Amino acid sequence: MVARAGRGPRGERGAQADRILTVARKSFAERGYNGTSLRSVAQAADVDPTLVNYYFSNKPGLLKAALEPPEAFGAGIAEAARAPLEERGRAFVEAALRMWDDPATAEVLRSIVLAASHEPFAMERLRSVFSALVLQVVSASLPSDEAELRADLVSTQIVGLAMTRYVWALDRIADIPSEQVIRLVAPTVQHYLTGPLGGDIAENA
Repeated sequence: MVARAGRGPRGERGAQADRILTVARKSFAERGYNGTSLRSVAQAADVDPTLVNYYFSNKPGLLKAALEPPEAFGAGIAEAARAPLEERGRAFVEAALRMWDDPATAEVLRSIVLAASHEPFAMERLRSVFSALVLQVVSASLPSDEAELRADLVSTQIVGLAMTRYVWALDRIADIPSEQVIRLVAPTVQHYLTGPLGGDIAENA
């Protein structure tokens, strides 16, 4: 729960905080940090302006809360990392598509990505969250001494797929059915997990 424990009327606390966060994510994504004010967020969320400070302290606190990914994001990656190694490439792609195909989760993830494009703090926070929830989880699931490099390579495919299919919505990749995307992309991810990386790359890793 992003709202402070015990703050606000019990029946309304979660709904108010969630409404504020929904508006804040959209504003940070579209207007950037400087173009977002606590008053405008409160107005769009239809709450008293004092409640924004009440729940999130200040604008940096609101931004930090807005950059938190849905719980399903970390859980989905962790679940995929537990798949048998020879099936893990497909599991990672399926997990990514499942999150992005869920409208509620996708809206949060899209807003986080777009906010990071405006604000250095948001980008740094996104890097930190991505490292903890994706890179560390993927690399920890691999036995190889190339685990970190392999995790980085996997992320190039997963992030690139998300950006082109869901954020930029490039025509062909956005229109392909999810199962076809999995068939096309999973083998590359699996290669990064278990295939040879090449002498020069492995030596420099």
